[in-house]
Amino acid sequence: MVEYFKSDQLFDADELDSKKIKALDDDTRLEIMKLLSREPGYPSEVAENLSVSKQKAYYHFQKLEEAGLLQELRSENVSGGQATYYSPTADGYILDLGNTGRPFHLPERKGPVIDFLHPLVEEGELNGSIVVGSPDQHGPDQVRARDGHLAGEAALKLGKYTDTDEELVRLDTEIVRDDHFDQNFLLIGGVLTNTLTKKFNEAFPAKFSGQEFPYREISTPESTYTEDNIGLVAKARHPDKLGKTLFLVAGVRNAGTLAAVRAFKNLETLIQGYEGGEFYKVVRGLDLDGDGEIDDFEVVE
Repeated sequence: MVEYFKSDQLFDADELDSKKIKALDDDTRLEIMKLLSREPGYPSEVAENLSVSKQKAYYHFQKLEEAGLLQELRSENVSGGQATYYSPTADGYILDLGNTGRPFHLPERKGPVIDFLHPLVEEGELNGSIVVGSPDQHGPDQVRARDGHLAGEAALKLGKYTDTDEELVRLDTEIVRDDHFDQNFLLIGGVLTNTLTKKFNEAFPAKFSGQEFPYREISTPESTYTEDNIGLVAKARHPDKLGKTLFLVAGVRNAGTLAAVRAFKNLETLIQGYEGGEFYKVVRGLDLDGDGEIDDFEVVE
């Protein structure tokens, strides 16, 4: 799944393969996809709207579903029978030819997410650093971080609200070397792999509480969590610099950090009810498609 912009809006898109292209090489199927993108429907309803036979509509639905273009949503009783509603599997579909695109910048965004991210995001600019642990052995525990790719996902989220050409992600070792601690930070990864998380851990309303290596424990005012897939998204005031703010996206282990990043990418939902000040949410990573990888999350506190 990739993301694309159209008319100042962000969409999730699936990449076209030969099977999908073949399935879409039919005017009726294209009309079915467009119709269902506006509102989920069932074959006999679509047949009536497109003035085709029910048998033909069922045939086209089957071909589109087999190609991975349609998915079942729900079943309902309609006119005394059972109707299965379908919708497209993505907002859109693209064919990536591997060319280099044109650089562009999004306009400044306003709203609850901007308020939450302030002052890290201010007037459409990133006013601070995203910090991830170094992939080299470092820190008092001499560990290697494996969260670098997740920092890129977090940066993509912030990219929706900023207009900057500056480098967004820095290593914790760079911050330590430059002695540049007096800024806003988005910290990716726990106290074991990110030395800045360890430095500022006590500032957060929910924090890592394990006292011994490998520190696999997150404590809140309400509970303590040790499961590998538990993650934390938190916000706190910078303890050493007035007016600066810290954000933490981390987990008990890698699966938990991945869950926290998934939650951070859904800030619009995660921060509902936020009224300012400190913040935390504990999330649990979910493997919904059964492939052994965290692809979703649920809020547990």
